[in-house]
This record gives sequence, structure tokens and C-alpha cells, in this order.
Amino acid sequence: MSGTALADWEAAAGRSPVVGRSPVIGRSPVAGRSSVAGRSSVADWDIPPDRDAPVRRSAPGATTRHLVHRPRTWEHHGLSPVEDASEEFALAADLPRDHPLLNDGPGRFHDIQAASEMVREVGEFIGQCHFGVPANRTGIFYRFGIDVPDLAAWRTRPGPARLTATLVVTPDKMIGGVPRALDFRTALEIDDVRCGTGSANVVFLPPVLRRSHREQSRATAFAAAGGTGGTAAAAPGTPVDPADVGRSDPANVMLHGASRPSHGRLSVGVSVPPLWPSAQGAGDGHVAALVLLETLRQASLLAALGTHQLAPARCALASLRVHFRGYAEPDLAMRCAAVSGVLEHDGQGRRRAPVTLTLTQAGRTVLEAVTKVVEDH
Repeated sequence: MSGTALADWEAAAGRSPVVGRSPVIGRSPVAGRSSVAGRSSVADWDIPPDRDAPVRRSAPGATTRHLVHRPRTWEHHGLSPVEDASEEFALAADLPRDHPLLNDGPGRFHDIQAASEMVREVGEFIGQCHFGVPANRTGIFYRFGIDVPDLAAWRTRPGPARLTATLVVTPDKMIGGVPRALDFRTALEIDDVRCGTGSANVVFLPPVLRRSHREQSRATAFAAAGGTGGTAAAAPGTPVDPADVGRSDPANVMLHGASRPSHGRLSVGVSVPPLWPSAQGAGDGHVAALVLLETLRQASLLAALGTHQLAPARCALASLRVHFRGYAEPDLAMRCAAVSGVLEHDGQGRRRAPVTLTLTQAGRTVLEAVTKVVEDH
């Protein structure tokens, strides 16, 4: 996305242009449902408690998800000296057990991307159903983060595991009583054991502005690439070994033509497998969020292996912080640069490597991220 488009987007969100705060892909598929009147709001878009309510299942390997709007406490009813417009929600789901991507690999840990997908999918829904955001506005996540202080709770065990996210959602940039943006703060639990925290920021774009940004982004990308688009980019070189990125199925490998790490820096081509569930992209044609997050996960593990010899089969991401700076086009080649930092040790003595990543397309930065790869004992 061009600098002018980015400044326009920041103005739409009611913010002044700030380097690193940029729009991203990812419209929630749960938009359009309303909460139940006359009781605490309950929004279940897979299998609701109300037997007469419709059922929705999103993708192969998807699990049922339940969202409950928690009543505000006494502190929020005029008794607090500071007015707080935040609302609290509880979001719960069984962690996936047969997802074609998230459950592919050694199976040592649950994938933290399951938590990121839960929060991302519900963001637009909460804005429309609980904060009065018009249904025709698109929720655009431009910043996302998750931190796991201890991997123990994320280890897989026999039987299902329940992930619960407590969401504190704060409206921002109110115009006529309607927020232009929402800030999310999240506490995560697996089977009632605290296992991490997260944060996210979403801005709601009116249809005309969203369409303008989308068209300008695509035109700029293909102009920079010297073409008009319409043809999928060829796989850039030989795919890496699935085991080197913590996967088992070669069809899930997204990294190709990896260079030998030099001074901790790795450069690798990115190609979305054509039969992968998200290869078709999001609703308006850009690369889906899960594709980009999986690219970051694979590149982080490959960089930690090449620089510090951390074993991918025993590794997981313990931290992920992403600033999205534009749309990624499915029919243009992408590259990811990953730079491994100094090897550290966590509180349990596990080896840990910070990795800084930049995903580019036709010379444009799509996103910037920082991760931490931890090797289990």
C-alpha cells in the first residue's frame, strides 16, 4: 500500500500517520449475526446453545466456538471516577485436532495460531453487534500480538483441550457514538490454566474507502512488479524439507529456495500451495491472514535452525508480534527475510531465539514481525 493510501487510512481511523501502524487483510466470516435480545449476549457461529439458531462451520478442521458477552461490573455504572467504555467477552473453543495445517507436524504443542484465528474472526462481529458499527463496514486488523510465557500449558495431551480467551474490548475514535476502531486485550487459558496474553487492533472501513484502498493497493503492487497480474507466481526454487519448518506434509510447505543463513540472516521465497485451504485468498482476493502467519512461523523455525541449530520438531513460537502494512496479492511472488538475534534462555533453561521478519512483494513491505522461537527440553 502506498504512503498516501496509508495516510488516508490512518485519517479514516482518526489517527495521525504513524510508521508501523498499517492495515491488514482479514474480514471476519462471522459478521452479520445479532445478539439475543433480553439476556446476556451470546453469539455462537458454529453450534449455538439455542437449538433453533442456525449452525455455521467455517473450514476443514474447524471447531465449535462460543462467544459470551459478560455483564459490566459495578465499577462501570457511574461509581468509578474514570468512565470506562470497555466491554468484556469470553470466547471458548476446543483446540483443533484434525486441522489440515494446524495439526500437521510433530504434535508436541498446540499451535498458537489457533488462538490468533479465534480473536481475528470474532473482531468484526463484536464491533457490529456490541458497539453499533454498521454492518457494511469491514474490520481490518493492522496489529496483532500474542505472548506465551510458559510452553507447558500448550503441550498436547490425550483427549480434547479447551482454549478460552477473555477479551477486554475498548472502543476508540468515537464519532456519533460509533467507534472507528477497537482495541483488544486478551488473556488465554487452556483447560483453566493461564497460558498467555494477546493484543489486537482493528479499524472499521466504510465500503467506498475499503474498495479504494484495495484497488489502489493491487494497482500499485502490479505496477511495481512490471505487469498487470492475473497469473499465479511460479514457485521460487526448491521447497524446504517439511521437517525443517515443523510440518509433515510437503503440501503445507510454503518456503522455497532458502539461502544459507549469513550472520543470522535468511532469505526465502514464499509460495502458497495451490491445494491449501486458504490458497484461494480472502473474500476480495488478497492473501488470507492465516497464510501470512504460517509464513512467519515457518520462516522463524527455519531461521532458528540455520543460525542456532534449534530442532524444529521440539520448537514452538512463544511470542508473535505483527504490524501489517498492506495487502498481499496471491498472484505475485513473495519473499521473507528473517534475522535471528542472540540466543537466549527462558526461565526453565530452554533455548530461545528472537527472530525479526519482513515479508515483501514486488519491493513493497507487506508486514513486519518479531517472533521468539523456543526449543523444548
